[in-house]
Amino acid sequence: MDLILNIAFSEVGVYGIGTMSLCLVLHSFFLSLTINMQFKFTEYFPRASGIGLLMPSILIAPFFFVVSSFIQIVFWCCLLMSFGTFNNINDALYFSATTYTTLGTGKHVLVAPFRMLEPLEAATGMLVVGLNTAILFSIFNRTANKSSHMNEFLK
Repeated sequence: MDLILNIAFSEVGVYGIGTMSLCLVLHSFFLSLTINMQFKFTEYFPRASGIGLLMPSILIAPFFFVVSSFIQIVFWCCLLMSFGTFNNINDALYFSATTYTTLGTGKHVLVAPFRMLEPLEAATGMLVVGLNTAILFSIFNRTANKSSHMNEFLK
């Protein structure tokens, strides 16, 4: 128990958990923006049907998700650079992108005590992908249920 508390309250742990929290708050903002845009679209274009009704979901939602993920990768990159774990921003950005997406090439490995940042960043990426999937399916489901034309399109 003492080991867990020491890690969680170390400088690296506090900044890592703080960055993870900041990323999830930022992504929540982008999720609410995506949902709000979808509601506005169906409100402004009530006669849209078929593929025209599905297009905003296919184009707008993933765009917001990619922008949010890129900003989060940059946050993690800045954290790594602030600790001096990388000599240049290209390596830090590459490491953050591969860790966030859980690709993990193994080209770069963090040394202690910074190793704890890797699983935190990967967990953030996995949570975000899960949230993105849930929101996209929710939007598609809502769109399909709202339009009889969409039900025909999906058959």
